[in-house]
Amino acid sequence: MHTSNEVLRPPLYFTEDMPIVKEDEYVFRHVAKQLPALHSNQMAIHLVQVLSRRPLHVIALFQNTLAESFQLNDLVVLVLSGDELVARKVLSIEEVPVLLPMATLPLWLTFEEEDCFVDLEQLTEPLQLVFSSETLTELFIDDNFTEPEQRMVRQVAYSHPTPPADGWSLLPISIVREADAVTAIVLVRNASAQTLTLETLAFELMDDETPLAEFTHPGVSLPAHSEQAIRLRFSCTAPDVSSFGLRYLPPSS
Repeated sequence: MHTSNEVLRPPLYFTEDMPIVKEDEYVFRHVAKQLPALHSNQMAIHLVQVLSRRPLHVIALFQNTLAESFQLNDLVVLVLSGDELVARKVLSIEEVPVLLPMATLPLWLTFEEEDCFVDLEQLTEPLQLVFSSETLTELFIDDNFTEPEQRMVRQVAYSHPTPPADGWSLLPISIVREADAVTAIVLVRNASAQTLTLETLAFELMDDETPLAEFTHPGVSLPAHSEQAIRLRFSCTAPDVSSFGLRYLPPSS
């Protein structure tokens, strides 16, 4: 039996289906010796090598000090570069059928194009892997959003885990000045266990505390524990305004 304060170093294991040669084993053993120790009932993941950047294909070492073997159930892995969220992947039992107890295991992970949010060639900070503590929610993004917009929505959404409190909230994604308008993208988040129905969503475009324009978005209906990106288009140029803000206008009672 392990005490809660005991420091543990789960041993490294290789299985027959792992695509490695003998020389690789020595590299893994060397890296595993450098990893920080864990306490009991902990998990950790560490980046060992980046095999390719498009798609992002990496080798990682997964540590766990759980007493029993287990299967993954929607465990989320994030790729960070400094404080920037680079990519996100939901591990499944199809990729990792079973994990041994009290073990360190190599994992080969591929982050597809839709899993990545930034151009990896432009990053200056080294990559690292971490597990996310987010509560999984369904993210809805309409097809009328461009691919760069969709990546931006996913990046911001996954960088801001849905608040645990029951109810709903708004999360601004971007505000962009166009030739004859200002366009904003906002995430509507339903953290409750019930369907959220909003008849309309009214917003003011702000210059500090000065209202510049209003826009009313048609109603939305969100299932429990889900979020949806919406687009707001304000008829406003305001060439002298350096930065804009948004203010939600609650419906009058």
